[in-house]
Parts: sequence; C-alpha cells; structure tokens
Amino acid sequence: MEQVKEGYGILQDLLVVTATLILLLTLWHVAATTFEKPYLPTPAQVVAELHKSFISGVLVENTLITLRRVVTALLLALTLGLLSGLLASRTIIGSRVLRPLILATYPIPHVTLIPILIWILGVEWSKIAVISIITYYPIAISTMEWATRTPREYEDLVKSMGGSKLHLIIYVVIPYVIPGLLTGLRIAVSTAYAVVFIAESFVLTGGLGALIEDSWYRLNYPAVYAYVITLATLGITSYTMIWTFEKAYMKRLT
Repeated sequence: MEQVKEGYGILQDLLVVTATLILLLTLWHVAATTFEKPYLPTPAQVVAELHKSFISGVLVENTLITLRRVVTALLLALTLGLLSGLLASRTIIGSRVLRPLILATYPIPHVTLIPILIWILGVEWSKIAVISIITYYPIAISTMEWATRTPREYEDLVKSMGGSKLHLIIYVVIPYVIPGLLTGLRIAVSTAYAVVFIAESFVLTGGLGALIEDSWYRLNYPAVYAYVITLATLGITSYTMIWTFEKAYMKRLT
C-alpha cells in the first residue's frame, strides 16, 4: 500500500512538472510571436539550433568538456571538504585553527581569483580550481556542523568496546555525517554549474560557457538560448540525482 502511494505521488509530481513545462513553452511561444524581437526566438528556433548543434557534434563535445570540469572539481571539493570538515570538528587543533579559517574565508568572492589561478595553474586547471574552491565550502561546512552532533551514546558504545578514534570516525561519525554531506553536495552542484559558466566564458577554451559567450558576441540568439537550456538541464539533472540518492538514504535510515 505504501509503495502504491509513493508511486502515485511520483506520477503526480511528473504530471505537475509536465504541465508546468507545457505552460511555460506556450507562454514563451506567444511572447516570441507577439513581440517579434530578435533576442526572443521561438521555442521551435531554439530546438532547431539544438538539433543542428547536436548533429554537428559541437553540443556533445562541449557538454562533455563542461561535465569533465564540473565532475573533477566536485570530486576534489568532496574529498577535501569531507576531510577538512572532520578535522575541524573532531580534533583540537582543527577546531582552533581550521574551523575559524574555513568560516573566515567563506565570504570571500572566490570567483575573482580566476586571473591569479590562471597565472599559477594555467587555463584549464584554473577553471577546475575555481569551481572546486567555491563548491568546497558548502561541503566542508555541512560536514563540520554534522560531525559535532553525533549521538553521544553511540560514541560511548564504540569506546566501551575498545574502539579507537579511527573506529569512531568510520562507524559513528561518517554514517551520521552523510545526510549533511549530501545536502552540502546538492548546494555545491547547483553552484558548480553557475561557476563553470563564468570560468569557461573568462577564457574561451571549450565548454558550454564558451559556446554561450561566443554565441552572444555573434548575436546568435537561438544558440544562446539552446546552450543556456543545455547547461540548466545538466544542473537540474545533477541536483535531482543527488536529491534522489539522499532521499533513498534517509528512507533506509528510518
């Protein structure tokens, strides 16, 4: 019975999303055909541009470039964020030094570091680095906060059985931190696709951000819309995948 209700809920959500998309596309088409401005192409023109770009291979090639940069940056941010978050919350030195450092550097507008990162790391790795730096903070802070809230009774149980600090981290802290880690990762993923556009449009060396910037300069309005929609779709898909995994993990805990 519970599975039937869950399936019905999913179907209802899909119907709402589908109806919303149809309504938005209809409004878009009406606005485009009514005002007839070059910067507001019709949905059909954008679809035609997507098809042309896909057939030529430009869309696939540059989508893969963007995905490679985002995934690489997120893996770095996830690894460093988890490790530093645990150190900042579970060690004395970390709580006194690393935790204040993370919180103090979080408000910095890190995207302004791109020119300096280009000098130090080169064009390609500077793009990955700036995405990684910005997405690191939601992961590190979420890990740091959740790691300080582990149930005391579980920690006492591991200690009473002769467990070391490593056992405590593996069997108590990390399982308890995972929900917060996934929440931080969801926020990081949403941010990553915004940052990758800035990074790729700063120096045009491929990627969807570079295509958007190039199309904008050439006043190719349907192409701009096509690549923006592609980038947005990647962001929504990535976010939904992590949200689904997080929901399944939380359901398993309960």
